[in-house]
Amino acid sequence: MHPQILGVSGSPIKNSNTDRLVQAVLNSSGLRSEFVKLSKINVRPCIACLGCTKDNICKPQDDFQELAEKVKKADAIVVGGYAPYGSVDGFTKAFLERLFSLRHQNGLNRGKLAVVIASGIGRGAPGLEEASKQIEHALTVEGMEILGNLKITGNTECLVCGYGPTCPMSSLPWVFGDDLTVTPDKFCKVEDQSDVWDKANQLGLEIAQKIKNRVLM
Repeated sequence: MHPQILGVSGSPIKNSNTDRLVQAVLNSSGLRSEFVKLSKINVRPCIACLGCTKDNICKPQDDFQELAEKVKKADAIVVGGYAPYGSVDGFTKAFLERLFSLRHQNGLNRGKLAVVIASGIGRGAPGLEEASKQIEHALTVEGMEILGNLKITGNTECLVCGYGPTCPMSSLPWVFGDDLTVTPDKFCKVEDQSDVWDKANQLGLEIAQKIKNRVLM
């Protein structure tokens, strides 16, 4: 049975902030849902072969075909990505590119409800706004109705790599200024970002109500 609401996360970190916020929207909706972690499956970028133009079926063989069926059958989708190197991550970008196969001619995603989630490493670092806009743009081009765009303050890898305080390429100065000591208080949890967490739960309820209203119409 296909999910009514599908959650997709491009974060490769186990049980990441991005994962948990995507799942918060799914859980609060109370709908039949499924969560997909893109780093656990194989979805390559679009190769522009145009093999999908006649039947909206993407021809390169990987895990996208199975995922595409879930996307097509879902009433709503929640897409979460993060922002390395100033733009959206590669896992999320590849997934968004492959949606072209569903858009060509027939616009199979038109009218779906969508929520955008993006995570960045915080103050002074580039990428969060860019990643958020890139995901929203891709889903808008698909013809989806964007209900919300949530932004998470996340954690830089430099907090856990072991060399963050001394590495000349460290991002810690961007985020924390002169205080480069790695301490527990520097790690960010999305559950502690109450505005974002509460909004995620509200969006889940909104999705459920809108789907219910469509059934009753």
